Amino acid sequence: MRQRPLLNYLFYGGGILLLVVVTRYLGWLRPFENFSRRLLFPSAESFYNFSAKAGEQYQFFKDPGHFLASYDTCVNQLATEQAHTARQDLLLKENEELRQLLKFKVRQTAELVSAEVVGVTVEGAEQVIVINAGSSGGIKPNQPVTSGDGILVGKVFKVETDSATVRLINDNQSKVAAMVVNGTRSLGVIEGGYGISLRMDFIPRNEAIAVGDKIVTSGLEPGMPKGLFVGTVASIENEAFKPFQQTVLTPALNLSKLSTVSVLLTL
Repeated sequence: MRQRPLLNYLFYGGGILLLVVVTRYLGWLRPFENFSRRLLFPSAESFYNFSAKAGEQYQFFKDPGHFLASYDTCVNQLATEQAHTARQDLLLKENEELRQLLKFKVRQTAELVSAEVVGVTVEGAEQVIVINAGSSGGIKPNQPVTSGDGILVGKVFKVETDSATVRLINDNQSKVAAMVVNGTRSLGVIEGGYGISLRMDFIPRNEAIAVGDKIVTSGLEPGMPKGLFVGTVASIENEAFKPFQQTVLTPALNLSKLSTVSVLLTL
């Protein structure tokens, strides 16, 4: 009795299998096969690509030593690319600085000597730099030193044969005759504050000064041409009990990051 259900299952299963073979042979199942293939193909393709890539990565990283070596190679390549990018950015910056110096030189009647900053003096609170041009190139004390497109950064105060020391305008001992580019051309003196501040003193109290006004050299001192840009007014102090007003300035350049300068041979 127990064998009859089993025989029935075998009979029906064999009949279904025979039917599938016949219909497949006659091509009656082709539309259904095409539909199923279109439905399942994207998933099968994604699975195949994933498994292929996973297999490749497994083959590539199955050795720990190989993995560490590959990692070091990637790190070194990244560092090399960053170094190349940094050098490229530096060359672009230096090229722009030289173009600005050349453009300024065309407009000036005084001769210019270009120089590179090769050192910084760190004695006390002095704000001075050393440049690689000296008396052999015609440089003398008190000559103005500029950067970029006619921006005053300091004065020469010590000269050697092939080098010179420049006192920056934000040094405590620096004093430069200047004027405000406003309606009255207000005159004053720019003084440094130990590298921390830059201010303009001795401005008449009755003259109008505004934040954002530009400050340039006045040309009222020997060897200093008129119109060299210094900075802009950041704040104003005009107290009733003082004979003069003064301003705090924002320098036109970051004086701690000078790399190329020009000396005006005015004396």
